[in-house]
Amino acid sequence: MKHLSDINKLQRCDRLLWLSKKQPQAFQRYVMFNENIYELTLRLFGMKEYFKGAPHDTNERFFSNIDAYDVFVSVRLEYNDLRIKMPIMRKVHDGFVLYYPYANCYPKEHEAQTYADQEWVLDHLGIRVVDRFIVRLNPEYVRQGELDLEQLLLVEKKLYNDKNKAKHSIGKLVNERKRDLTPFLEAIDTVMEEEPERKIRTNICTRKGKCEYFDVCFPNQKDVSILNLVSSSKKFELHDIQGIETISQIDFADVEGTRHQYAQYMAAKTGTLFFDAVAVSHFFRDVTYPISYLDFEWETFAFPPFDGMKPYDVLTFQYSLHIEDAKHNVRHKEFLGRKDCREDFIKQLIEDIPKTGSVMCFNVEGAEKLRLKQLAAQFPKYHDALEQIWQRMVDLAIPFSSGLIYDNKMAGMYSLKKLVKIFTNKSYDELAIGDGITAMQSYAKLDEADEETIKNLLKYCAMDTYSMILVYHWVLRQLAKRKKNK
Repeated sequence: MKHLSDINKLQRCDRLLWLSKKQPQAFQRYVMFNENIYELTLRLFGMKEYFKGAPHDTNERFFSNIDAYDVFVSVRLEYNDLRIKMPIMRKVHDGFVLYYPYANCYPKEHEAQTYADQEWVLDHLGIRVVDRFIVRLNPEYVRQGELDLEQLLLVEKKLYNDKNKAKHSIGKLVNERKRDLTPFLEAIDTVMEEEPERKIRTNICTRKGKCEYFDVCFPNQKDVSILNLVSSSKKFELHDIQGIETISQIDFADVEGTRHQYAQYMAAKTGTLFFDAVAVSHFFRDVTYPISYLDFEWETFAFPPFDGMKPYDVLTFQYSLHIEDAKHNVRHKEFLGRKDCREDFIKQLIEDIPKTGSVMCFNVEGAEKLRLKQLAAQFPKYHDALEQIWQRMVDLAIPFSSGLIYDNKMAGMYSLKKLVKIFTNKSYDELAIGDGITAMQSYAKLDEADEETIKNLLKYCAMDTYSMILVYHWVLRQLAKRKKNK
């Protein structure tokens, strides 16, 4: 049995298709879907009586019930060994109206290819489509009390481009994308007969996110590989056409020449750490004690769970705070909340964090500062106190992300987990909860969590702030060493 996702994988890479069948990966959830978009859509339209499809349904189950219902949900249908699931179908006198519920704010135009491919199956089964609608989340909706479905859900006949602008009707986009799927289905059979050859790495492997099988295909890539050159559109040409293997082999004039690329080039050329002591010293010149090393954990909710929240708002449920005074004494504060803990989070943070000194975070703009600004918007009475915190923030990531500091072992990356492993003797591998995804999954079950799980959550967040201390002090030692050697 084949699915449309198999065709999508085939079009990206035949090896991706083969590996997805032979070595399936566990799905990683990045968003909490705390409501069922199908159920909300049915409630919005008052559709109380309907046919409900189920896994392993045959075509016959649908057709045998076609006269008994007007609304059909999660309908499984197949043609030529291709199986599809139709979200919501409403029967009218001359065919069916299709409804596509989306638990996001801007369904994209590329979704029209899926609709067109589904209709290839419907056409062959004699099911006529007379209209199509999307049901999406209203990004401006702010929850107050119970969910207001008429405000939360928008019913439209257009899809959105990459700039979140709706220009073309679903019907127009679908008709432009209709195609015969027979060649794709035959190609899938051919691919699955024998494992495809290993591929040369291209931008397809990392476009719109790194392929989940990247490390399977490229397990032994050198840290100094030309393919690790950051922000370069030319590295694949240099690798595939000119045969350049390592960053040290490039003519620097052949690439974009960014600061980060220069740092990589110099580190690869010399085989040593690249450390721009003047620039690093200048960057940290205004850091003052006490230093508050601060890290948050949060969960993103597709549907606003509490008052004052919008679709895809985040609930910041945890922080770790290590406070280092001028004598390098360190104390630790932490918070872990349940349910709607936003105001408790704010109050506790304001109480715990020193009123003076620098606040050091990692990736400030997209994380801690952004979260504080969101909380300030939701709870205006705390705005000034929260602003006083974010105004003192220093981003420990910048010297590494901008190329002021580069070690070949970074391999083009600069996550805190990567840095602490390279520059210290600590590692997140030692923790029971060792990454943000696992932390979110544990938080989702916090009400039923045992003491061990809670302890592991606290340890994980504390490891982030402790890692910042280790990395920052490593930087200070590097500066002191270079000053001494002058």
